[in-house]
Amino acid sequence: MNMFPPRRRGLFLGGFFMALLLGVILLSVVQLSSAPISAWVILWVTLALICVPLLLIVAYKLYGLWTAMYRLDRDGFYLTWGLAKEQMPLTDIRVVHAADDVAPGLKPSRGIWWPGCVSGRTDVEGLGEVEFFATSGNEGLIVIELEGRALAISPPEPATFGQDFFEMIRMGSLEQIQATSQRPDFYFSRLWSDLVARSLILVGVVLPLLLLGFLALRAPALPSQVPFGFSVTGTPEPLAPPGRLLLLPLICSLCTFVDLVAGVWIYRREADRPMAYAIWGSAVIVGGLFWGATLLLLSAA
Repeated sequence: MNMFPPRRRGLFLGGFFMALLLGVILLSVVQLSSAPISAWVILWVTLALICVPLLLIVAYKLYGLWTAMYRLDRDGFYLTWGLAKEQMPLTDIRVVHAADDVAPGLKPSRGIWWPGCVSGRTDVEGLGEVEFFATSGNEGLIVIELEGRALAISPPEPATFGQDFFEMIRMGSLEQIQATSQRPDFYFSRLWSDLVARSLILVGVVLPLLLLGFLALRAPALPSQVPFGFSVTGTPEPLAPPGRLLLLPLICSLCTFVDLVAGVWIYRREADRPMAYAIWGSAVIVGGLFWGATLLLLSAA
C-alpha cells in the first residue's frame, strides 16, 4: 500500500520561504539598478548571491516533499523522497519504534529543515545514524531500525504502521527483492567525478564572480554616468550610475544558476548527458558574452 505523509504545512512554509528569497533577490536587483557605488551595493550583491543558492536548496526540499511516498507490502518497504530512494526486504528491518521509545525530542542535528519538512540526519547512541524523511515532529514519527542505521518517517497513520508491518511479516513475502539505497549525494559525487561536467560547471560559475570583482575594482574610478546599453545605431545610451553595471554579473549569475539546475536535472539519464554538457556550455558562452558587453560599455564610458 502507498502512503503519503502529511505535507500541507511543509509545502506552505517552503512556498513562503521561496517567496521571501525571491523578494530579497528582486529587491537587490532593483536597488542595484539605481544605487551609486557604496557599501550598500556590496550588501545588495551579497544578499543576492546568498539567496540564489538558498533558493535552490529550498526548491529541492520542496521537490522532495512533493514526491514523498512510503510503500509497505509483503515483499518490502519502499521510500521515495526527491532523488533519495530506499528499497529493503522486510527481513532487513530489525524493529519498528515510535520515536518517543528511541529518543524523546528526536530531530535532525544536520541538514536544513523546517516544520512540516523534516529531512536531515542525527546520531543516536546505540542506534547509529538516523536519517529523517518525515513531515511531523516526535508525536507522529516512526523509527525503522536497520543494521547500523535507522530511518525516521511520518506515515499518515503512525499508530497502525507497526501493526501493518507485523501483519506483512506474518503473511510472508511473495518475491525476494534486492536492498537498494540511493541518495542525491551519491549522484552529485558521480557528477563531480565527470571531468567534462566539472570543468564546464566551474568555468560557468567563476565567470560572473570574476566579472563582479572586476567591476567592483573599476567602478569607483568611473564617471558619475556611464552607458548601460546601445541604441540601434550603436550609440552608447542610456546613461546610468556606475552601480548599475553590477547588474550585469548578477544577471549572468542568475542565467548560470538556471543552466546549472537544468543541466543537473538532465544529467541523471546517461543518454541525455550530451544535452547537459550543451546546457552547461551555454552558461560559459553567456558568461563570455556578458564579459564582452561589460568591456564594450566600459570602453565607451
